[in-house]
Amino acid sequence: MRPGRNDPCPCGSGQKYKKCHGNTDSHAVGTPSVEATRADVLKACDVRLSERLIRFERRHYGPHWLVDVLDEVGLLDENNDVPEAEMSLVIPWLRHCLRDDDGLTLADVWRRFEQPRLTPEESLVLAAYDTAWLSVWEVAEVDRGVGSRVIDLLTREERYIHDVSSSLALQRNDSVLGIVLTFETISFFGGVHAQPLPPRFADTVVREARRMCHVRTRPVAPAKLRDPALQLELMALWSVVVEDMVLQPPPVLQNTDGDPVVQTRDDFALLTHRDDVAARLATLEGVIAPAGEEEDGLVFVVTKSGNAMHRSWDNTVIARVVLAKTHLRLETNSTRRADSLRASVEEHLKGMVRFRLRSEEDIAKMLASPRPAAARERDMDSPPPEMLAAMRAFREQHMRDWLDEAVPALGGLTPRKAATTTQGRRQLAVLLKEFEQSEDRLPADQRIDLGWLRETLGNP
Repeated sequence: MRPGRNDPCPCGSGQKYKKCHGNTDSHAVGTPSVEATRADVLKACDVRLSERLIRFERRHYGPHWLVDVLDEVGLLDENNDVPEAEMSLVIPWLRHCLRDDDGLTLADVWRRFEQPRLTPEESLVLAAYDTAWLSVWEVAEVDRGVGSRVIDLLTREERYIHDVSSSLALQRNDSVLGIVLTFETISFFGGVHAQPLPPRFADTVVREARRMCHVRTRPVAPAKLRDPALQLELMALWSVVVEDMVLQPPPVLQNTDGDPVVQTRDDFALLTHRDDVAARLATLEGVIAPAGEEEDGLVFVVTKSGNAMHRSWDNTVIARVVLAKTHLRLETNSTRRADSLRASVEEHLKGMVRFRLRSEEDIAKMLASPRPAAARERDMDSPPPEMLAAMRAFREQHMRDWLDEAVPALGGLTPRKAATTTQGRRQLAVLLKEFEQSEDRLPADQRIDLGWLRETLGNP
């Protein structure tokens, strides 16, 4: 987004960039660029304009004008208030976009009174609002602490948003509903809904917005998105989808057999010497004998052939068995696996163990409860390099297998097959964005590059 040598300098001097800041502009880390500095000046001007508009509306229309207008257009909730997440978008929209019977915005009316006293920066900001529109902007790239490159999913126009706070909060492939103010090479949000949407929910908004605009595939004209009535519908739509996202039920976690995940532990008392139990246990089908003693005791792993979800897997680990001096413990991640293994152990070790009790833990509650400080510190410890490499290799292989698996989100098609249909390509684009978001949440040394996946599916 750096201006060309012959472009007007963003500082507002009126000179060409090469003759003004072109030779002195520093882009070193920690040094604001001339664009960022200019954006800060214009944003400060926008804040001052907002304060002056507040005083104007109260003086000319009374202290209740704002609430009355919000009620008239249906933007108040059941408590006669604007939801907090919507305030940063609704208030600028009300002052710069909503028009009265004469086709004038509040800012237009105020400008008639203040025209002789307007500064050049104030005139620039007001003009930027006049040409701006409300749309869904997807974050294509984030420069932490600097700004974000965003793409309008409706008009397909691109901007670089100079804003430190949003660059610290937004994630790649997030989408926001906002009004972007543009001053040649400089852009920032004039108003934005505080709640971004991830790809799947943003796609719902974009498809419905295109229907409202009567545009299927081509770019939507910015003029359509300047219509206050359409903007009002778009804000209402965004609020509905945000509510759907917030109120969606938590995902049902399943193991690779399709069973709900329930951490299950069955305890048995030993009726004979531990060595005899260990020797007998090692002959149970699927059991892998331990390589050595661990802190809790001898740890056996129970496997079965194949995997119901991943065809490339030779086997599936279904349980962990801990044999201590006086007891035996079976650890599984579903009730069905626990019942099956318990029956096998009681039959195979008949007369050697006696069942004592079962304990179960709801995985959803475990994930929701705060973890102890010591556990959090262990989570932050970086695994050894060889383990990280193995984890990345495993996940990359999983994604290669995924290409030929039936995916419910693709209507039961495999990704390769979905890539050959128009609807499938759209659904794939959303899925790939969600995968990229998941990778971005991981530490850098644990991420895998999914560029090859896009190339394979023809979804650059």
